Amino acid sequence: MTPHARNRLLLLGALWGLALAAVPALVMADPYRVTGFLAATLASAAVSGAVGTLVAGRRAVRRASAGKTAAKGALSWLLSGVKNGVLQGLIGGAVVALLFWALMAVTISGFTLKDTVEVSVLMSPRVFLGSFFVALSAFVYALVGGLILGPFFGPLVERAVGGSNAGDDVRGKEGTVVR
Repeated sequence: MTPHARNRLLLLGALWGLALAAVPALVMADPYRVTGFLAATLASAAVSGAVGTLVAGRRAVRRASAGKTAAKGALSWLLSGVKNGVLQGLIGGAVVALLFWALMAVTISGFTLKDTVEVSVLMSPRVFLGSFFVALSAFVYALVGGLILGPFFGPLVERAVGGSNAGDDVRGKEGTVVR
């Protein structure tokens, strides 16, 4: 994968993560109040979207280089999009679940920079289970978002990495012509 394709995937993934997280984050936040928690939540969503999209893009590159590209058609386009969307949802959901779990555990425990807490407080059942269910709901939300919007998002991933492979093919043909 070329650096240009990787950068396109990272940008596409960050925008994807922010688009999925913007509405729930703004609904749950106090109106017109930007907090550190809201900023951390949106940053976590952008990171998880970028990581998930990068993994889905690498899979698309591997499939294209192995010659496993499906025949053109509406069904193959839909199936490929769903596969990319589910993969992106699984990986992005796992990353965001871990980030949210840590973020919620620190928030529920009452940790501040002025008044630190002991590590044992983070493992108390109230903090542990409370943050676990928030993380689980974030994972399910990202997975369902990837599944439902996969037919639209999958072709964007393939197009983002497809431009880098087309340039490699042209250079390869150009090399044989010159010889």
